Parts: sequence; structure tokens; C-alpha cells
Amino acid sequence: MEVFLQTGYSALVTDTATGVLPDSGPLALFTHLARTSLFLEALQEECLEPYGLSFGDYSVLRVLRQLGPPYRLSPKNLADTVVRTSGGMTKIIDRLQRAGLVERLPDPDDRRALLVGLTRKGIRVSDKASDAYKAGRERILRRLSTGETEEIDSSLRRLLAVFEHDHKGELL
Repeated sequence: MEVFLQTGYSALVTDTATGVLPDSGPLALFTHLARTSLFLEALQEECLEPYGLSFGDYSVLRVLRQLGPPYRLSPKNLADTVVRTSGGMTKIIDRLQRAGLVERLPDPDDRRALLVGLTRKGIRVSDKASDAYKAGRERILRRLSTGETEEIDSSLRRLLAVFEHDHKGELL
């Protein structure tokens, strides 16, 4: 099975044994999702790289910022929220701490635990990166009608729920 990418709306999905398949069905759906993912990653990089952030870094800053003052959460809760392993979250927190965007603080409710909190610089960078990412999203979404956006969102929410249950080994 080979996939030939083109710059148009869809990809030609070719089965080397039988020729070109219709641009619909499960294989085409996953090809479209994969291509969309690549374009989304490129948009995120375009918007966030000027601030020295990966999308994972930005996700942590955004989650903390959305909490409101004092902008703190445990590393475990952050990892669960942004879907990262504990080791992956440690790497992100280390990187953000070196950049002066977050700090590790003692948890006032549990002397054995730490919280991750936004610094003032982290709040500023988070806000600027959010503005840039919002502008990028709006640039893409303004090409779709409100109805199209709602239909895509509804379908993706359903597919996401299926993936989340599959990831957990649960039946729907």
C-alpha cells in the first residue's frame, strides 16, 4: 500500500495491487487525519516557535494560565491534563523552568509534594503565544462556515471519544 500526497484537498490513496482506491472509506479517512495532523503541527510550530515553545510546552503554560491565580497545579495533574507520561512531563517542566516560565513550589497542603506555578514571565509568554496561536487558528477557520466548523468539531469529538476509550482498553 502506498500513499501519494498531493497539495489539493485530499490525498490519492493507491493500493499497489489493485490501483487507485476511491477517496473515501477508512483508509482515506485515516490518510486525511494524518495529513490534517501534519498541517496542524506546522501551524502550531509557526505560531509558537517565535516564543521558543513546542506545542507540549505551550499546553502546560495554557493549562496553568487558565486555572487563574495562583496558576499552580501538581505535575501529575498537568501530565493527566495534557496527556503526557510523568517522564515526559518532567522534561517539559525542566525546560520551562530553565526558560524562567514556571517554577516548582512546595505544596502547602502536602509537604512531600510540589506544585508547578507560572512565573510572571510565564504569564506574559503564555498570553503572547495564545494570541499568536489564536490568530493562526482564525486564519484557517475563517475559510469554513460556522456550520462546517460545528460539523467537523462534532465528528472529531466523537472520534476522539472512541480513541480515548480504545486507549484505556474500554468498550463504548
